[in-house]
Amino acid sequence: MEQSGFIKEAVESGLLLEYRELAPVSDVWKCISSPTLPFISYPYEWSFEQLKDAALHTLLCMRSALRYGLVLKDATAYNIQFFGGRPIFIDHCSFEKREPFSPWAAYLQFCKHFLAPLALMSKADVSCGRFLTLWIDGIPLELASKMLPLTTKVSPFLQIHIHMHARMQCRHHDARESAMKVKSVKVDDKTLVKLCESLRVAIEDLTLPRRTTEWGDYYADTNYSAEAVADKTAIIDETAKEYGGDLAVDLGANTGVFSRLLAQYYGHVVAADIDCQVVDSHYALLKSGNIKNITPIVLDLSNPSPALGWGLQERDSFSTRCSADMLTAFALLHHLVFRAGIPMHKTAEYFSALLKERGILMLEFVPAEDSQVQRMLAARDPVFANYTLEACIAVYAEYFELLKTRRLANSLRTMLVWRKKYAQKQA
Repeated sequence: MEQSGFIKEAVESGLLLEYRELAPVSDVWKCISSPTLPFISYPYEWSFEQLKDAALHTLLCMRSALRYGLVLKDATAYNIQFFGGRPIFIDHCSFEKREPFSPWAAYLQFCKHFLAPLALMSKADVSCGRFLTLWIDGIPLELASKMLPLTTKVSPFLQIHIHMHARMQCRHHDARESAMKVKSVKVDDKTLVKLCESLRVAIEDLTLPRRTTEWGDYYADTNYSAEAVADKTAIIDETAKEYGGDLAVDLGANTGVFSRLLAQYYGHVVAADIDCQVVDSHYALLKSGNIKNITPIVLDLSNPSPALGWGLQERDSFSTRCSADMLTAFALLHHLVFRAGIPMHKTAEYFSALLKERGILMLEFVPAEDSQVQRMLAARDPVFANYTLEACIAVYAEYFELLKTRRLANSLRTMLVWRKKYAQKQA
């Protein structure tokens, strides 16, 4: 591959993660080393537009490889990471010399990992992206075909790449028969390029219907006064400046207003939010502003990404991948307590697990008297008598040392800055 010139061009053009060659060890042909990424995210944590960009990037890699007589031998979505604000291919060993007239062996895998979930998110419901946690090797095409609305059968691209593809899979479900069928197919380079182009058009044609979500207009529908916003921003800025580091994680980041503030003082920021559309908006803003050190992800904090795969070791849980210098939870605690029913001491335990030793937690406490909380609790019985600032401080003191307490100007809300204590047991 190196002799072909493909690797050099792919690295220089930003398609492929850069690497350097190391001195070989015994019984090893070659050793390479690539940069350590600040955070690993998974396809089921990507928004629609992120998954779409990852799919298009994979096709770009395939098209580039074909020009050098190579082929992408596997097209799993896990070969893509978001680094420097954009998707990048990280598996240098996924390319091999193309056998003349051979079909693209990774075509099915590409459709399962990219086209099927994108089509379901676009045509059925955006939450279908979470199916990738159930099928980590991609959504079965037969299932996708059944779930997609009938109108997709008049789409030439979805008809070919999902519906017809699924029927073909059913007809040739026997592995030996299927292998013989594939070997009998002859595909020249022009046909393979046309296949890639057809997949590209299919993916680019998919869009996410715009809808009003609970969090989409969060900053336009809050009870913050201008003074409270200014005070909150000042506290975040001075704390981040004082304690800056490598990785900050902004939980409940929404469109990333404060994530971008943290990015001035931290090498990398993970901006997590439950709302896919909000994450899409943040991702689009980052791309347009060329902001490279923030990774937005879709994360339901009441049910964060678990460890998955064989022996629960193929894909790490969110907490295993997260070792933050700074963790922020602004106006989030009351949602976890009241809506998700998570005891306050469990939130303290989990937040501690996401931080390095002596890491910093910025927590915004929203009292039950706050108008937003009152609206949330309007139809519920008042059974949260222990939800008070004093109780919060007492619970979190088990895991953290309180550094700062500040009531926001012209507000009932309080900002708490904590430092994680030594040797806390990880959740």
